Amino acid sequence: MDQGKRLTIKELAKQIGVSAATLDRVLNNRGNVKRQTYEKVMAKINELNYRPNRSASFLSRMNVYSLAVVFPEHPAYFWKQVEKGIQIAVDEFRDYGLQVRIFRSDKYDLDSQKQIVQQLVDSGEYDAIALSPNDPQEMADLIDRAVDRGTAVCTFNSDSPLSKRLFYVGCDYRIAGRLAADALCKFVRDGSKVGVIMSYTNFQMQQKITGFREVVTEYDQIEMVGPLKLSQEDYLSPEAFADYFREVDGIYVSSARLDIVAEYLENLGLAKPPVLIGHDMTEETYRFLQKGVVTATICQDPVNQGYLTVKSMFNYLASGDKLAIKENITKLELVTKENARYYI
Repeated sequence: MDQGKRLTIKELAKQIGVSAATLDRVLNNRGNVKRQTYEKVMAKINELNYRPNRSASFLSRMNVYSLAVVFPEHPAYFWKQVEKGIQIAVDEFRDYGLQVRIFRSDKYDLDSQKQIVQQLVDSGEYDAIALSPNDPQEMADLIDRAVDRGTAVCTFNSDSPLSKRLFYVGCDYRIAGRLAADALCKFVRDGSKVGVIMSYTNFQMQQKITGFREVVTEYDQIEMVGPLKLSQEDYLSPEAFADYFREVDGIYVSSARLDIVAEYLENLGLAKPPVLIGHDMTEETYRFLQKGVVTATICQDPVNQGYLTVKSMFNYLASGDKLAIKENITKLELVTKENARYYI
């Protein structure tokens, strides 16, 4: 079949020898078609390699799909990139009836996020919610209640695997931890000590530390120290880091505070500072990479996370089909001084 000139339903029905209404019922699985007729239509469709015009199909139904996207305010630099991806998807699917509204929960506050999600569910205004949970375990019950009330829920960037969420979009944090450990252990010498700086302990952080430990144990000549567990308030104090900087030869910043840690490390002025690896790319991270304070950073493809989250949920809402893939894992990329310009 010449794909340059797509057949209309009426033209295709004429070729097959059925009515346009019958063909429409077959193409859209509406039933009320004899088995013999169905097989005749499908055989001809396969012969012609016909693909339905999904755009026309969506527009003819004039359905509206409402999606709420919920994520925390911080780190602002990361969510700004995610929003770019969300907007790309919105522009792509707006004409198909997709409506998206973004809600930001206050800082890292769990109660604020719970209140937002509960209000969204109670309002009944949204067909679906895409959520990046501040605490996956704590949010699981609320996700389950939303699903039980008929609101589709997916997670992104941070997963809640024990909940009834439809699917997850984001990186594999265990692999992120393994990548950080492998790079760090290759940058330091045998006989070195490496450590981890972490914040609150949640599923995401547990996965990172698990992966990091797995790889470090494979290096017989390298010892892991710590991790150094800090509260959000501790990041305001350079003194919280000074002793750890002097104790280890390499550090993995598993939280979203690489820039702050790098600044404190630079200001300490050690004769032999530890190798420093963390996550994400900002203007500050780029500057520290060029100065050699940060050795490498792991980027999590945030734009694609935003795009795939909205696209996947739209596809589910529009088709109503069960999803075969429950986890859409985005790529991880190790960025150093030499390729950093491609990520800023």
